[in-house]
This record gives sequence, structure tokens and C-alpha cells, in this order.
Amino acid sequence: MQAVLLAAGKSSRFYPYNQHLEHKSLVVVMGKTLLEHTLDNLKKSSIDKVIIVVGKNSTIPQLLSNWKDIAITFVVQPEPLGMGDALLHAKKHLEKKFFVLGSYHVDILDFAKEMSALQSKENAVVLVKKDDILDRYGNVTLEKERVIDIVEKPDKAQRTMHRIAAIYLLPKQFIRVLEETPQEEYQFEKALRVFSKNNYVQALVTQKPTVTLKYSWDILGIKDHLLSRVSTSVISKKASVAKDALLIGTVVIEDGATVLEGAIIKGPAYIGKKVLIGNRAILRGGVSIEEQSVVGSQMEVKNTLIMEHTTTHAGFIGDSIIGHDTKIAGGIVTANVRLDRQPVTSMVQGEKVNTGLRHFGTIIGNTSNIGIRVAIMPGVIIGNNVIVGPSTTVMKNIDDDKKYYTKFVETVEENHLIAYDKNNGK
Repeated sequence: MQAVLLAAGKSSRFYPYNQHLEHKSLVVVMGKTLLEHTLDNLKKSSIDKVIIVVGKNSTIPQLLSNWKDIAITFVVQPEPLGMGDALLHAKKHLEKKFFVLGSYHVDILDFAKEMSALQSKENAVVLVKKDDILDRYGNVTLEKERVIDIVEKPDKAQRTMHRIAAIYLLPKQFIRVLEETPQEEYQFEKALRVFSKNNYVQALVTQKPTVTLKYSWDILGIKDHLLSRVSTSVISKKASVAKDALLIGTVVIEDGATVLEGAIIKGPAYIGKKVLIGNRAILRGGVSIEEQSVVGSQMEVKNTLIMEHTTTHAGFIGDSIIGHDTKIAGGIVTANVRLDRQPVTSMVQGEKVNTGLRHFGTIIGNTSNIGIRVAIMPGVIIGNNVIVGPSTTVMKNIDDDKKYYTKFVETVEENHLIAYDKNNGK
């Protein structure tokens, strides 16, 4: 079986990590890029041939140069002109049927076998999910299990109960329809809509969680999926874990990691190579701490990804993503719930976006510095190479390369001594 992985897009809404990553699938979670996790799961799904569509001057071929578990063909898409254009560049390598999916689809193992069972010689199979948030995805209209219409950007009147989950199993006949569809951003989706009018497109409607990676906070869902796949704890013999450290549930601790006295790690959790977990630190709710990062003494980290070479001290970081080579001083608090308990919103490219998450803290970019006693409101995105001054409450997004701090207008200094009366003790 063959699969086409798409790894050439701009990822414009994936701020702040799109500024320094060639592609969003190169985010590292649990010690590997999402692309590498996806390839692992394709292999487990008996898919042994993969075409990866990459951008011009991509470093991905070099990253995977020693990959031996699966046959990989690289195709260059010179300009990021959408999914349809990417697939047409791979045309000459396509077999009679093939999967098409994003290179971040670490969940392919959950669906590949069932989708293959539904596909006959000429029909297509599309993964579909019932969802409450439909305005960000292509919506489908179903007649029993058949797709009869697809709308990529539905208005309120067009929204249905089902959305495309972006894994497709297609026959090569689809390429003819794609070639006849005018080139534009949604060429693929429009071609699939036309194809569904004249051919049988089967929907695999799933109740399982599915992953997406449009916005930076979507990494949290992918992290959760990967952690859920850890069935047993693995503690490296080259790691140092204090006798009174408490490990609960499934925990992976890699070579060279150190867990100091009194630390509590509630799995599922991943502790990367040469990570330091400080005294009495608490890690819970699904955490992934990447290589050579530090979780300081008495720091509490909940449902969070901390990328490589980042250091933290005491405080609370919840439902958040922290970029690589970032330094966070003591006393940080990331608020992760709105007072009215409604889903958290976030500003992306000047637009307020409903994240769909009722627990969501912050996104902090790479190489930033956060001062002592900083508080960050839910849904705030802090860019790359940002400095946040001490005792600052961050109420809004901060762009790359900015300093953001509270300016104390007045400091009052006065004599506070009280005269002492020997007779009355005052």
C-alpha cells in the first residue's frame, strides 16, 4: 500500500512555531518529529511505500536520509500552491490506490486498516468525524455512509454535523478530475466534490479522537494521542531517579535524565534525554519534557509540552506549549480557565479564534525570556525572542522580538516605625 504525505505548506496559522520551522510536522514531541511518528505508524499500518511532497530547498530528505523501515520517494513542490497542486506533482509516482494525509497524522494507525477494507477498485474513502466546531473544516453531507456533497468554507447555513478529518484513500482515477479542476487553494477539495457527484465516495465516520494541526495549540491533542500509545513505563538504566521520587502510571524516562528527591510524575508522561526534574516538582495531566530541558524545584506542570533546551523554575504551567531555548524565571503562573468557564479564544492573524478548549493556558515561542512573577492569561500567544519583564500580567499577544513589561509609575517610601511606650508595651 502507498501513501502520500504533504509537507510543503506555509503553515501560516501555526504561529509562533512557523517562524523557524520549515514545516509544522517537524515539531518534536516525545523525542521525535511528528513526521517521524507518522512514518512509524504508516509502517505499522502495512503501508510500505511513501511519497513525501516537500518544499523547495527542504531539509526533510536529509533528516530522513538514514530511514530504512519504509521506501520513501521525495517530490518537490516549488511553490506552496495547495494540496491539489502537491498531489499533481506526485502524479507519476502514484499507484492504483493511495492514501493522502498530512505529515503530522500520527493517528493513521487507528484508521488505515478499516479504510482499506471499505475501498474497492474505483471508489474513494474519506475519514469523517462528527464535531461541534465545524467552521474551521470542510463539511460533508452524507446519505447514509455516502458522501454526496463537500463544502470547504461553509457559512452557517451550509454547516452540517460532519467534517472531513483529512485522511483520504483515493483511486488513481481521481487524478483526472483533479487535473480538470482549476488551480487554486482549494483545488483538491473542489475536485473531490466533483468526484463525489459521479463516483461513490465512502465515509468512514469515526467516534475516535482525530488529530489536526492547523493552529499551534493543536499540538496538545497530538501530544495526548502519542502519550496514550504508551502502554508500559520505560525507565532508562542510564537515568537517575531519586528513591523517594514518585512515579505513577505510564512514564518514559530517557538516557541521562535526572529526577530529584520528592518529585511526583503522574503518567502518561515523557521525560527526554538529559532532562532535569527538580525537587518536589509535580508533573501531571500528560506532559512531554523534551531533551535537555529543566523543570525547576517546586514547579507544577500540567498537560504541557516543553520543547528542547528550555529552563523553568518554581510556579505553575498548565495546558500550554513552551518553545525551545526559552528561559522562564520563578513565580510564573499561566491561567488556563476562563472565569465564565467558556471555551478559550485566541487571536491569530488579527482574528479571534475559538480554540474549542475549556482548559488552555499559553503558547510561548522559541528563545524567549520570561521574568519573575509573571502571570499570563488564557489563550495568549507570546512570540519568539520576546522579553517579558518581572511582575507583569500578560493580557494580550506579544509579537516577535518585543520587550513587554509593567512600568511602575510610583514607588512610595516612608517611615513606618512606631514609638514604643515602655509602660503600655506600645
